[in-house]
This record gives sequence, C-alpha cells and structure tokens, in this order.
Amino acid sequence: MKFTEFFIAVMLSILFTVALLYATLSVPAVIHQLLLKVFPDYWWPPLGEIEALRPFGYISFGVTLVLILAGFITQRLKLSTLGSVALYMPTFGYFAFTMFFLAGIGVLRVLWLPLLDFSPDVLRLGDIIYLPYSILALPLALAALTTRVPAIDFNIPLSLMIVAFGLAIFLLAVFTWLYGKFKGLQIVDFWMYKYSRHPQYLGFLLWSYGLVLLTSFLGAPKGGYVPPPSLPWLISALTIVGVALREENIMVEKYGDKYIEYRERTPFMLPLPQQLSALTVAPAKMVIKKNWPENGKEIALTLLVYGAILVLLSLLFRLVWV
Repeated sequence: MKFTEFFIAVMLSILFTVALLYATLSVPAVIHQLLLKVFPDYWWPPLGEIEALRPFGYISFGVTLVLILAGFITQRLKLSTLGSVALYMPTFGYFAFTMFFLAGIGVLRVLWLPLLDFSPDVLRLGDIIYLPYSILALPLALAALTTRVPAIDFNIPLSLMIVAFGLAIFLLAVFTWLYGKFKGLQIVDFWMYKYSRHPQYLGFLLWSYGLVLLTSFLGAPKGGYVPPPSLPWLISALTIVGVALREENIMVEKYGDKYIEYRERTPFMLPLPQQLSALTVAPAKMVIKKNWPENGKEIALTLLVYGAILVLLSLLFRLVWV
C-alpha cells in the first residue's frame, strides 16, 4: 500500500507541475491570438497614448488591490492569493512578449497604468530584490574579469536556472504534501517540509523571481520599453508571505502545540543561517513584540513595515547600483 501511495503522489505531483508549466507556455499564446484581434500590436505605441485602455487599467489595478485587502480582512486567503497572482501576471506578460514575441499578451501591462502614469520609475521601487541575484552572480562576474576567456552573458542562463529550480521545489513540495496526506498526517513535516514550512510558496516565488530577472535582461523587441517591474513582484511576494502567515495562525488554532513545535524547529520559507534568520525577523519583533503575528492586524502591520523597509533599501540600492 505504501508503494501505491508513493506512486500516486509522484504521478499527481508531476501531472500538476507539468500542467502548470504547460499552462504558462500555451495559455499566453492562446490569449495572444485573441487579444491581437482587438489590440493589434497594441504595445508598439507608448502605452500612455492608448487612452481607450486607461479606464480598464485603473479599474483592474483597483480591483487587484481590493482583492488582496479583502482576502486578509475577511480571512478568505484565496482572494489575497488571487490578487497577488493578478498583480504578477503583467510581469509574465512582459516576459512573454519579450521572450516569445507574443505582442498581444502585453496588454496585461495596463494593470500598471496607475503606476506608469505617476512615473515609470515607480515600478523600480522594489529593486532591492536584485541584490540576492547580484551576490549569486558575483563569483561568475569576477571569474570573467580575472580570466582570458571571452565574455559570456551568463545572466539569461542563470535566470532560467532559477526558474527551473523554483519549478523543481514546487514539484517536490506538491509530491511531499500529497504523500503526507495519503498517509493521513495532520501536519506534513518530512522531506521538503522538513526544511521549509511553505515550500510550495517558495517554489512559486523562485519561479516568478527568475521571470522578473529575465524581463530585466532580455529587453522589449521593437521598443515599447517598460522598466523591470520589481515593485509589483515585491508586492506580490509580500502578499504570498501574508497568506502563509495567516495559514500559520489557522494551523496553530487547529493543532495547537503540535504545530507550534513544528514551527519552532522548521524555517518559515527559505532555510537561512541562524544569524541571518534572526536579522530578517528582527523588524517584526520590534513592531509586534512577539515572534510571530497572531492575527490579521498584526500580519498587515508586519507586511507594511517590511514593505517600507524594502522600498527604502531599494532607493539606496539604486543610488549605489546606478
């Protein structure tokens, strides 16, 4: 029976991940063909000149923010997750028309119109997200400078590796969760869930982070420049973190000390060295005076604090980087 459960979990997790990957590649092509019938090469003129799309963009942006806030207020986490994905979708549209020349799907960028109208640079208020990549790529950059090997653009291959790594984590996390549920466990705490309490969210964040990097390195064909959308990704990531924190509270309410013990010995999302982990949670401890936010108000306050810190660091990062 154990082998049967193992086999079913493997097949379902592979099927789910492959379906997700297929959807990210095929659905944009279908949407592209449909949108071209209405907005042929819409992105060729500057987006600000397309007055017909402006009301749609403002309404979409407002609805997205309402979904995110309503999800936390009503504790319907699916609403917040939907809002987070919606805010991220223009990033994927940006990547799609850059990587696959799918002009039509770029219409998703109208969701950012309120930010673009204010200033395109607003999209870059999350540029601190590029710091981890800069640290990761530093050895390769130094190696290229200190050797006589012809310069190689490693940015795109490395970004694709991050996308693949995120998908792999997501696949293994889905498999672990399914296998744990087949075994009848209340709390899945082995394999991937031994190193991260939310490995599925971690996989999605790494996958989407790799796509944001690709949009930064590829550049738009035939003009139509839009700054790399670091702020929308940052807001989307913070929303996902907020959903994960709310799920933690639900698990504590449901399983009590059993989940608290699991929480104490397992990293929240990304396994980090103890000192670095303590540094990352320090702002939250200073604001809410406890290790973990225990209600929606504390979660919202925590996200606002980290959002403000990351935007401030982004401004400093841009000064140094530029």
